[in-house]
This record gives sequence, C-alpha cells and structure tokens, in this order.
Amino acid sequence: MIALLDLQVLARENAGRTFRADDPTYSVLNCLRFWEILISRMEDGWSRQDYYMVYGYLNDLDVRGAVEAFLDAMPSSLRAKVGRCVERLDARFRAVTREDGGAELSQYWRPLAEGNEVRWWWTRCPTELPPGW
Repeated sequence: MIALLDLQVLARENAGRTFRADDPTYSVLNCLRFWEILISRMEDGWSRQDYYMVYGYLNDLDVRGAVEAFLDAMPSSLRAKVGRCVERLDARFRAVTREDGGAELSQYWRPLAEGNEVRWWWTRCPTELPPGW
C-alpha cells in the first residue's frame, strides 16, 4: 500500500516536468523523515542551524499535512502501525512547541490568518524560535 501511495505522489510530482524522477521527493517515508528532522532540530535548540527561514518551517508543517493524508489513505491495519510512529513524533513536536492559536504563524500563512487552517500543528509555535525567523 505504501508503494502505491508513493507511485501516486511520483505521478503528481512528475506531472509537467521535462525530466522524470524515479523516486518521489515527498514519499511516505520521506515525509515521516522530514517531520522527524524538524522535530530533532527543535529539540537540539536549532543548534546546527545558522539560519532557518519561517517558510522552511511552513513547508515542514505542510509535510505533516501530507503525513495525515497518507494515514487517511491507508487501510486500518497499516494506519495503526504507521500511526503509532506518527503519534510518537507528534508528542515530541508538542514538547518543543506551545499552543498560541496560530498567532505567530498567521503573520506568514494566510489560510491560518483567515481561519481556514485549523489543524493542530499549525496553531503551535516553537518554544524557541530559530535564528533568522
């Protein structure tokens, strides 16, 4: 099932390109990996980051949305297994962020400012903002 989801992503990513990638950038595994990398950076206090633009953070939150879409498309047995991994990552994310109702990010993300973005990860702000924010 994961392979099928990845093939669907690859077809969307290759649409309109003059070249054809063999593997999707935003595959199921890569999206989980990108989400974990963001969380690790935050847990480390952004220590290895000289500069981390808010738009990179917004992209990472968008990747979390892709993870949710993948979970929704999985059969229940697979969703349960992958979901446990996502729950652990989400708990780590909550530990390094604070709920602010989207106040910080609404300056940069119009759907949030307009009240159209309500998913919980968009309404949380890093406890420590990265350099260059």
